[in-house]
Amino acid sequence: MNEGPAGGRSEILKGELLEDARHASYAPSSFNIRTLQMWKKTLGDEGPNRLIPHNQDQGQFGPRHDADYEDCVFEVLEQLLLKSDRVTIRVAAAKAEKLYRDRYTGTKEKLGDCALRSFLSVMNTLRADDVIRARHDTETAKRLTLQARFYARVEVPFDVVEIDSTVGDVFLSDIRGVCIGRPVICAAIDAASGFPLAIRIDLESASEKLTIQTIKEIMLPRGEEFFERLGIENRINTAGVPRVLVSDQGSENSGKWLPGIIAQSGMEWAKKIPGCPEKKPHVERFFLELNRYLQTLPGATTSKTMPHRARIEKGMFEACITVEELEGLIYKWIYDVYATKIRRLIHSPLRVAESPLDSWNRMVNGIAQLPLQPNEVHQIFMVKETKRSLQHYGLDVGNVQYSSPELCELLSEIGRKSTVEVRYDPTDIRAIAVVHNRDGVPNPMIVPAKSEHVLPIAFKDVARIKKPSDEAKAKDLAARATAADLAQKAQELAEQRGKGKITSLRKARKAEAQRRKITQVVERAKSPPLKSASVSKTVNQPTPRMAVRRREQRPQMDILE
Repeated sequence: MNEGPAGGRSEILKGELLEDARHASYAPSSFNIRTLQMWKKTLGDEGPNRLIPHNQDQGQFGPRHDADYEDCVFEVLEQLLLKSDRVTIRVAAAKAEKLYRDRYTGTKEKLGDCALRSFLSVMNTLRADDVIRARHDTETAKRLTLQARFYARVEVPFDVVEIDSTVGDVFLSDIRGVCIGRPVICAAIDAASGFPLAIRIDLESASEKLTIQTIKEIMLPRGEEFFERLGIENRINTAGVPRVLVSDQGSENSGKWLPGIIAQSGMEWAKKIPGCPEKKPHVERFFLELNRYLQTLPGATTSKTMPHRARIEKGMFEACITVEELEGLIYKWIYDVYATKIRRLIHSPLRVAESPLDSWNRMVNGIAQLPLQPNEVHQIFMVKETKRSLQHYGLDVGNVQYSSPELCELLSEIGRKSTVEVRYDPTDIRAIAVVHNRDGVPNPMIVPAKSEHVLPIAFKDVARIKKPSDEAKAKDLAARATAADLAQKAQELAEQRGKGKITSLRKARKAEAQRRKITQVVERAKSPPLKSASVSKTVNQPTPRMAVRRREQRPQMDILE
């Protein structure tokens, strides 16, 4: 311990520093009077910013391995680690490193990281109880094995469905060729087969609306028109209701509508803790494969030769794919490429090495719950409730009018101004559900919009469309300004002429009318008069008729018949 007043002050400051939760982690292990002297000198020479820890750039921010090394690790896991409990992690890591170096030395310009930490980073993405037991100690393995056994319930499709959103590694453009940024992709993956059940693409940030649209797409079947339009060969229908929906705790997976939709559909919602992507491995694996495919398209943000944000400027310059074109390319890739690629044993909870398409065809007969009808699916998503009064034209919800013969029949029974309960989907304006207590009329009653060609847009979009644009507001403001200018000119003219004389209103009005009549006569006199014509020459004369056109060739007998 330091002696003297300075040493005592340093001990007091050390105690206060360690007791403060904000600064305790930055306190050095050997804190003494010399530490304070160095801090004081640094503060005087280089300012307070020099005292801030500069370790924010330390650590491994990029991936610890490349895709080729990952394939080598999966091959080693399937050959050694999953078949024998005598193989340790270090032995498997050494085997994967040797396999990677032997396979890609000479073919790659520079080999990536392939040591033990890279091997462990690959294993961190796996949710398999046998891998957990082989890696961790007893206590840790017990806890993580219980989490991994969540997937032991997976037996058939729709047992567990994982949903998540990410930003695609490609820049898009509009129809004019202007770069509009990267798309937000929301996907739902079946855990049993690995088949992508639904995918939605948007340009806005990931939101509750995007998640709801993806869940709705899981339940609705795709017709032949969808496959014909995109030219898909492997045509398979995957509509159904999941038993368990797995998601993270992002803002796009929370809101005022999503919990009600989950409850009405009968699904179980399993939210995972933040910062643990390995708890939803199937959708993470799909996004990894999808981004590898997107990196081959024009406008890609990265590539094997230009990684780590080095290709962003070049990708923005190359952007030429629109949102609609990207959606078609992704669906084509899902059905004809991704669905036919064989999944490794380590990625399948059923430990079967087969493609998602083969897995689906093999297990589809085991699905206990039949797909819902489209009307039933739409009713699940009608989570917003309100009350409206019946009118002679029907109902008005969100500035959209709805009417149907059944609603007119209900109107004739209960009369106008009667209040009914209305439920509707906030993301679709095409139909609403009317709840009533009358017998003989369907309850709830599905009432479509009065307009036949209504697009499936949200009610917020209706308010946005009906709101005047900035250009219309500018024209309105200019018109009002012009009216003000006209009024100002009239006022200036009145000031020049002075006040009018007060006289009889009737006489003044009559005199002004006579003056205007004379003025109009003078104006008409400026035009030349009509030419005179003799009546005797034109009376009782035959009306001129048009000449009869004769045929160049006489009609034949067959034509006459």
